Amino acid sequence: MTFSVIGCQKANFLLSCFAVAKHIKHHVRTLQMVVLSGPSSDVEWVPNTDVYENDTSFVVRMEVAGVTRDDIQITLSDRHLIVQGHRPDPHRTNRCRFRQMEIDYGTFERRLALPRTVDNSHAKAYYRHGFLMIELPKAGQAKHTTVRLALEQE
Repeated sequence: MTFSVIGCQKANFLLSCFAVAKHIKHHVRTLQMVVLSGPSSDVEWVPNTDVYENDTSFVVRMEVAGVTRDDIQITLSDRHLIVQGHRPDPHRTNRCRFRQMEIDYGTFERRLALPRTVDNSHAKAYYRHGFLMIELPKAGQAKHTTVRLALEQE
């Protein structure tokens, strides 16, 4: 009997820890919106993003499930990558009561600083399985250009 009570207490403690961690993550993402997009922006969320490097390029992988290709704008300018878009909320038009809501909807923006060795003129972007992938080839010398990327068909 004592073991099951202790086990329940540990389980409740772990659930409480997960709830606190989730709450902290939400506040960190809110802070990211202010820092990355500016306080006067109408940005409602910031997509989760991975950036990694291989021998020939830098790769940006952004989680934007539910966003259509037409609702994504990608701009490369000197040393900055700016990805903007909108994910519509299909449930806001209907009256419903949420039991749990974790998916962000509305306008998003993500700004990333890039190394000087990115060749903007040969960058590629594509959208697959809910992820936006942007390949930024490495260049020998820095070139200062502004490029608007179009999403390629897969």
